[in-house]
Amino acid sequence: MKNKLKRYVPLGANLDTELKWIAYGLVAAFIYSLSYFITYSGHYRALFRWDGMTKVLLDGAVMPDFIDILGVSLIGFVVLAVCMIAMLVYHYAAHYQGSKSIYLMRRLPSRWELWRRCLTLPVLAAVLSLVVALILLLIYFGHYMARTPDVCLTGHQWQKIWNVLLGALS
Repeated sequence: MKNKLKRYVPLGANLDTELKWIAYGLVAAFIYSLSYFITYSGHYRALFRWDGMTKVLLDGAVMPDFIDILGVSLIGFVVLAVCMIAMLVYHYAAHYQGSKSIYLMRRLPSRWELWRRCLTLPVLAAVLSLVVALILLLIYFGHYMARTPDVCLTGHQWQKIWNVLLGALS
């Protein structure tokens, strides 16, 4: 796999280092996303009171909406995707450094070779980051729906997620 990716980075670029930094970013974003569980557990505990050794659901207890509990837990993945713009700029600038491979890139028969080498790794990393965020969103949503008592849930949770996402995009 690494040998195939070497063809899509600038000449002289250290692919191992770039892949390592992308992996560090994904791990850091994942660790930060686990803050969802801390927030959820605090709200979940507030739904109950202890009667001796028994946990009793409070009358009229309502769990906050999933999107409110999720908060900015997945923002690390979005930040990583945006950071890939800096990698793209670095890849482009690397062609002007050292061996000045920009001149070679301009003489190649494929005029898209320069952009293929500049864009591929940053775009793949950004897409991977957003896909992992989407998968975690679905996992966290499943956890929220499965763990929260039905009487404490408000309706239309999925629609509220879409409203927030569409509001952020517009």
